Parts: sequence; structure tokens; C-alpha cells
Amino acid sequence: MAAALISTETQIHLAPKRFAMAEPTKLVTFLKGEPPVNAGKGRRRNPIVTQIYNELIQNRNVWAHINIPITSKAQLASIRAALFSRANKDNLATQTSSVFNEKTKMYDLWVMLTSK
Repeated sequence: MAAALISTETQIHLAPKRFAMAEPTKLVTFLKGEPPVNAGKGRRRNPIVTQIYNELIQNRNVWAHINIPITSKAQLASIRAALFSRANKDNLATQTSSVFNEKTKMYDLWVMLTSK
């Protein structure tokens, strides 16, 4: 009869010293309620986009020109996506308009924050 296979986690808990652990660890902590705000965010938010969004919140339903140099379509898309994502979390909507300026070789971006 074949021996039962034991998972790696079970082996660690059965013999912690064998795996260079002083004592078994508590792998999961259960919460009563919900996790803290900002929990689970894998990376820090862009401070420039945060500042833009904060100013848009204070001036809803007003078009605003974004005064930072945007030199590629990827940067333009990234800023639009970041603003859209934050607005969506706050149950708001963004309207954007952009144009490529041939003189400066950069994109001009206008944004308005509205309610849904």
C-alpha cells in the first residue's frame, strides 16, 4: 500500500525545525469586518495624477487643461486610464479631449470630471 502524500505546508507544520523555522507560523489572520482602506494596493499611486484628480474633484463640471508635457500616446492613455479609474471608484465619470500639437510635438489634454 502506498504512503499518503503530505503537502509541503503540512510538512512544515509537522517539523518546523527541519525547514529552518523556529516555530510554526500563523499563515492566515481572519478579520472581523473589512480590511483597512488602501489595503491590497500593489503599487503606490502616481503623485502627479493624484494632484490632478484632487483639483478636478474641487472643480467638477469644468473643463481643465492638463499642463504637463505628454509626448507619446502611451503617456496620454496612461493618464486618461488613471483618471478614469479613480473617478469610477468615486462613482464619477471623466470626459477627455486631446489633440496633437504639431508645433510642440506634444499632446494637449483636457479633462472634465462629472457625476454619472
